[in-house]
Amino acid sequence: MNQNSRNPSFEVKPSVITGDTADVYLHRTQRIMRNEGLNPTVLMEFSVSDKSIMCGSLEVKAILSKVTSEGNREVWALEEGVSVEPNEVCLQVRAPYSSFGLYETAICGTLAHQTGWATAAHEVVRVANGIPLISVGAHNVHPSVAAVMDYASVVGGCASGSTVLGAKLANTPQIATVSGALVQLIGEPLKAVLAFDRAFPPDVQRVAYVDPRKDVINQVVTLAAGAKEKLNSVRISRTPGGKLISPHDVHLVRKRLNEVGANHVQIVLSGRLTPDRIQDLVDNEAPVDVLHDTSYIASSPPVPFFPNIRAISDKEVPQEIDPLPPNPRLFRLL
Repeated sequence: MNQNSRNPSFEVKPSVITGDTADVYLHRTQRIMRNEGLNPTVLMEFSVSDKSIMCGSLEVKAILSKVTSEGNREVWALEEGVSVEPNEVCLQVRAPYSSFGLYETAICGTLAHQTGWATAAHEVVRVANGIPLISVGAHNVHPSVAAVMDYASVVGGCASGSTVLGAKLANTPQIATVSGALVQLIGEPLKAVLAFDRAFPPDVQRVAYVDPRKDVINQVVTLAAGAKEKLNSVRISRTPGGKLISPHDVHLVRKRLNEVGANHVQIVLSGRLTPDRIQDLVDNEAPVDVLHDTSYIASSPPVPFFPNIRAISDKEVPQEIDPLPPNPRLFRLL
């Protein structure tokens, strides 16, 4: 996705602006600099630790927009969604130190987590080989970052996420299925789909939840026969006994749907979708139409970023190792 097609409005929480989420040593550094009457303009670089998919620069932009002054700052960054190499400089900030030094923690954390999510999304999307993949792992992260994870997943190649705010940030459609809770409360998948149909307009997809505690094939046939043209998709995740859906299971679901004239009904496969599991589905030509990842992206580790002061008052600072030449891929962000 081209960065120009995204215009997310990230919420910058007051606790970030006040520095309550910053490392204590940064507060103490700011206090000492004030006491000494020092506030030089510095060039700080943020480099990535591992090969990954860059993400987070637009949220960093939102933070720095609130704490630095126009005309007294330069922020350069890589475009979100590009592949980056170990030690590559992905972000540069030139401004008076006191204006942004306290936010080093927030900048590194934002880049680390968004890049981790985007990288994991890129991994599974690449293996999916054209099958649309949705990140539905919001229930596996803290609610304060769920929407940002959805956004980063889209940067990494997912078609959308599952939260309202995440879809808004990424400018993608809201994706959801009939919930398993609704199926349990109403009693059976078909009743749940028909109740859903009565509650929402036709442009909302009817994606039926197939109860993993009961025979999957029988439920699919019942859903297709009962909901007819109202049914858009069936979501399958497991079979009784907690067994994962196999490529053979998917073939059988497709066969039975076609036999009852439900060729239009798509198959959504849900669960923890590791690259190996998706590769198995692809290799066996399982007729999956859409993939819903519940936890692979959400549980991916952050990719550490390293802050480093490169220059103070336009004077180069000696480095531990020879620095890389200026990164020509950086573009002006602020």
